[in-house]
Amino acid sequence: MVPFFFGAQDTLYGAYHPPSPDAQGPETALLICQGIGYEYMRAYRACWQMAETAAAGNAHVLRFDYRGTGDSQGRQHDASWAEWIANTREAIAWLQHTTALSHVRILGVRVGALIAAAASAGDIDRRRLLFWDPVVDGEAYLRDIADMHESQTRNMNRYRPRRHHHAERGADEYLGFHWPTPVVDGLAQARLIAYAPTRVDDWDVALSQGEQAPALIETITARGGHVIDMAETIDWTDIRAQYRRVALPRSAETMLDRVLC
Repeated sequence: MVPFFFGAQDTLYGAYHPPSPDAQGPETALLICQGIGYEYMRAYRACWQMAETAAAGNAHVLRFDYRGTGDSQGRQHDASWAEWIANTREAIAWLQHTTALSHVRILGVRVGALIAAAASAGDIDRRRLLFWDPVVDGEAYLRDIADMHESQTRNMNRYRPRRHHHAERGADEYLGFHWPTPVVDGLAQARLIAYAPTRVDDWDVALSQGEQAPALIETITARGGHVIDMAETIDWTDIRAQYRRVALPRSAETMLDRVLC
């Protein structure tokens, strides 16, 4: 893995996983759009392992942090949804320039799936996309994590001595992460289906156990997409699982075979 900075004025942190020297098969390029907030932390190791697994299969893989998050420059309260989408396009361009491969596949995790779909919408060249437990409705997602935040800061006994302190910190905090209005407003308006073209033969959706997305599944399959049923139960919106790290899925090989084909 090679850590570096790229983008305008080298403000974006990236982690490049080059293909293994002994890798077999066609050379491909894969961008991983990670989640945000606590979900970024939960799935960090799994995304790293996915990158290494893909690199072993002769893929050039890039993981990166959106501006104002992770190790990228910028303050969190200056971030915006539109800028994160633009950052993703910069990451795509970096992979294209570095690898001389015009077609960049994308694996989007949770909110990263929404960002990947938005960044790919309207492209002249269709892009192969794999969504891992995608956030389908940004507004509903914000409600879910706001409820989780409320549960943790007000109702759990270990926070009782500091309950009033946390309650006064404002509506922009979600489980310890402050998201500015341009992020919250942009995410609230985002719907995955809105980015779907008439045909989504190049879309794959991997859903862990318990993830309910019947409308998405119906639309994706009707338009030619593919759904992967994962064996794992991840419980993204269960407050009790907040600190449970996500492991490399047992279906990782199947997922990567789909997006890298």
